Amino acid sequence: RHIQGAARALFPREGYDRTTMRGIAGRIGYTATAIYPHFADKEALMLELCAGDFREMGAALRSIGKVADPVERIRQMGRAYIRFALEHPEQFRFMFLIDRPMPGPEEVAHLDPGQDGYLFLREAVVEAIAARRFLPDLHDPDVLAQLFWAAVHGIATIHVCTPDQKHKWLDLRDALVTGDVCCDALMRGLLRTR
Repeated sequence: RHIQGAARALFPREGYDRTTMRGIAGRIGYTATAIYPHFADKEALMLELCAGDFREMGAALRSIGKVADPVERIRQMGRAYIRFALEHPEQFRFMFLIDRPMPGPEEVAHLDPGQDGYLFLREAVVEAIAARRFLPDLHDPDVLAQLFWAAVHGIATIHVCTPDQKHKWLDLRDALVTGDVCCDALMRGLLRTR
């Protein structure tokens, strides 16, 4: 835990490329060689942090999987995504906002869709398309999933990166309220009216 905490603090501040195992070890009073029995290298440490963070986000989404209506599930996922970012800003920054190698499919294959937020969202979109909930010309699940993700990711990023106290000229509205309005507006434009 100490090693991961030190890495989580250094990666965003120093950048992935400039963070060294020696620097991580020094932050917690270890020698660099004391870390290697736990993590073979910096990439293994980064992958473990990513997997843990995505598992935690998956836990935040898991209860939403029981929502039968895929459109309502998508709305609730948007809200949960923003809430996760607000409650875990350091993890959110590490997961999405620092320049680092992205894990490949083979490195995250052990995650189930409830833990892989994008696949979880995409599955709900596929269900909604199959149920003919979206307008007939909207049939690419990746386009729709990426649209929903971009919307809530943008709101989350604005609030994580520029909290209220940093704004001198802007009164940021509540992130969850903004997220609800955004999801509702998107759905109004994308759903069939029956």
